[in-house]
Amino acid sequence: MLQCVHNGQRFRWYTGEKIDPVFWSKSKKSPIKPAYNDDGTLLTFLMNLEAKILNIVRDYKGTNRNLSIDMLKTKFLEESVDNPDKSFLALFNQFINSSEINRTKGTTKNYKNSLFYLKEFQTDKNFDYQFDEINMAFYDQFVDYLITKKKLSNNTVGRIIKVLKTFLNWSIENKYNNNLDYKKFKVAREEIEIIYLTDSELKSLFNLEITDAVLTQVKEEFKLTITKQFLERARDLFCFGCYTGLRFSDISSMDKNNIKEDEIQIRTQKTKDMLSIPLIPQAACILKKYNNSLPVISNQKLNQALKALGKVAKIKQEVAIQRYRGANRLDSKLPKYSLITTHTARRTFITLSLEKGIRPEVVMSITGHKDYRTFKAYIKITDNVKRESLLNAWK
Repeated sequence: MLQCVHNGQRFRWYTGEKIDPVFWSKSKKSPIKPAYNDDGTLLTFLMNLEAKILNIVRDYKGTNRNLSIDMLKTKFLEESVDNPDKSFLALFNQFINSSEINRTKGTTKNYKNSLFYLKEFQTDKNFDYQFDEINMAFYDQFVDYLITKKKLSNNTVGRIIKVLKTFLNWSIENKYNNNLDYKKFKVAREEIEIIYLTDSELKSLFNLEITDAVLTQVKEEFKLTITKQFLERARDLFCFGCYTGLRFSDISSMDKNNIKEDEIQIRTQKTKDMLSIPLIPQAACILKKYNNSLPVISNQKLNQALKALGKVAKIKQEVAIQRYRGANRLDSKLPKYSLITTHTARRTFITLSLEKGIRPEVVMSITGHKDYRTFKAYIKITDNVKRESLLNAWK
């Protein structure tokens, strides 16, 4: 590791070279013991790096320019293009770039979000990331920072730690790191409420007439600059997801070639699975309306429109939300329309399908789920619905 200190500040640069500690010397004359026999090539390489730093300092002094650690680092990296930066955060960026080839946009966005918090931690705590220092002490300090300083929920912290472990696995596979302490890091995961529409709520939204009055209400209450056509398309896209179970990313990528008579045949973007989904009349009706070519709306704009449509359709049932931040429980109650997102459609399809008596394995074959544990929460919900229906009927 090349370390350069100037006026109390420093930067480190990973050389990409390794040596057994028994051959390393603290001597300023030669950091490598004579017993290490590599024809002097490693020592020459390290001495050249040191000389490069000293030459930059001399050049700055010769021109009477003020030298800062940032300028020194920038100049050094410019002259080291043949030896790319292999420091922790630089490699994290490389990891993200490589993931863009075979990961979804949502996954890559999650990676970038985790890197953001790692950088925030570095700035606030003046932490110098080195692979050898990613241990349980770091884990405890980082998790405490995310919970107490950044006020993140346990599940959000868990997602960040999961991404960190994925990166560290990648660093091991690519031989940038050999520290396995991170294997002990715990990924927090707590059950959260599954937000879905009931059968009557879905019908209310599906049959909602988009009038001038509806458009005016949406514009005034939600401050959205949209048209009736946009609202109608937003409703149809969401309902199509409720009637097929497709993820929004797959709906957005669909074209006429995916429609085969009475079913959809599509390879999912997230899991790359090939799915065949029978078209129920409601879904077929929406496809026919758009001549089998559904409109495209960005995820962010669609989520904004869905909350507005949900309120107009009177989907106002209060939902109890329970989250944990560390050991503290945070309770709140929100109207259901404020919680509707594009993913609510997929959850609605699964839940209503189970409530209508479709076997879990059939639903899983349609949605492409492979992990039965995911379905436990849905089955629990449908059991509660049955219990409430029975009790209400026999009151």
